[in-house]
Amino acid sequence: MKRGAILIADSDPTVIKAIQAQVKPLGMESLCVSSTHDVIECFLHHLPQAVVLRDTLPDYNGWETATLIRAISDTPIIFISDHFDRLSRSRALQLGDEYLTPPWQWQRLPARLTALLRRTARQDQTCCNFFDDGYLYVDIAGSAVTRDGQPVPLSDTEFKLLSCFVSHSDRTLGYAEILQSVWGHTYLKAKSDVSQYVRYLRQKIEPDPAVPSYLKSIRGVGYLFHSQLWPQPVPSQILTIV
Repeated sequence: MKRGAILIADSDPTVIKAIQAQVKPLGMESLCVSSTHDVIECFLHHLPQAVVLRDTLPDYNGWETATLIRAISDTPIIFISDHFDRLSRSRALQLGDEYLTPPWQWQRLPARLTALLRRTARQDQTCCNFFDDGYLYVDIAGSAVTRDGQPVPLSDTEFKLLSCFVSHSDRTLGYAEILQSVWGHTYLKAKSDVSQYVRYLRQKIEPDPAVPSYLKSIRGVGYLFHSQLWPQPVPSQILTIV
């Protein structure tokens, strides 16, 4: 059984094959691309558990690619690079989680990858299940939601969707991730269901549904539950509020 997928982004077929050989025993599917455009498209469609990213790609450099990924996800990123300088390493570790330089000892990759995935799993298990900003109150364990002190009646699907957002507040959730969490599938053509139920929720929890304060739309990607402040700058080309 597959344990999810890893996205490998490099224009060197030899490097890709070496990484694939190390990932295969972990039971993970390899998604292999060679350009930033393909990285983002593949990432949004498959939502991989981790990314192995070359810091030089044909259309954009790896730093720019990682910045785009970081704007929508905290998925672990392992950089592979030809650069030994301190600045490159510092920049990589600001955006990613690991930085590998030649001579690449690919046999060490599974252990590093496993450690990153284990850490991510622990973080997901401790995600927030309670929200209260004085206006909107959400208690997932207690199945309670109030707006300005008044109970908010929600359908089962609406509550599951709101719980999904609150549990991952201030992190952009792609349509596939939302569908899997709430509806139990990743059939992307059903993303209209997500949009419809987001509209229902906005009508019930937003101070002004026409100008949402909590449920933000991320163009072409999905939605984000905005609790206080953006945790990081989001590229303006992918941010829109509808």
